[in-house]
Amino acid sequence: MKILNVKPKRYLEQGMRYCGGYTIKAILSAYGLDDNRDPKEYLPFLWKSLGFTTPNVIQNVLRGYGIRSQIIIISNLPDNKKLEIIKKELDKNHPVILLIGNGYSKEGKYSWLKQKLAGHWISVWGYDNKKKLFYIYDSYSHKKNIPPIGNVKRTYSQLLRDWKGAIYTKSYLYISINKKRK
Repeated sequence: MKILNVKPKRYLEQGMRYCGGYTIKAILSAYGLDDNRDPKEYLPFLWKSLGFTTPNVIQNVLRGYGIRSQIIIISNLPDNKKLEIIKKELDKNHPVILLIGNGYSKEGKYSWLKQKLAGHWISVWGYDNKKKLFYIYDSYSHKKNIPPIGNVKRTYSQLLRDWKGAIYTKSYLYISINKKRK
């Protein structure tokens, strides 16, 4: 089991949009860099008005706060390698941001059709090999806190399914949070 020793101060719930802003706020909060603004206010004007976020926007906003990150796509790897890459990032005590297809309702009910239609940003904060699950902060979920970290648990197979993305997103895209610059 690996649980990061950094974590967001609070798990906030979004409406229908702005998951990128909520994910940015979670990372900044974990590193003590959140300036207490509304999550959507972290997004540049154009993206805030559109309500969605690209990987480059997340990377640029984090860079502005002194956090280095890298956008990586690992579609060509087998599933077990994809999981190992995420775990290795977490083993370095770095949260990982994933672009998924969000097939879940706020109450946690899953729909494969919704998963294909709704792109969504989440962050991963730990894993448990024995239980084969990840601890996730998903700002679309209404759950506030689930010990030991995050507000959602997803099995390895659920995460792989979701991580395929929506029909208009890149499959198996993640943002590695390398470290906070000094």
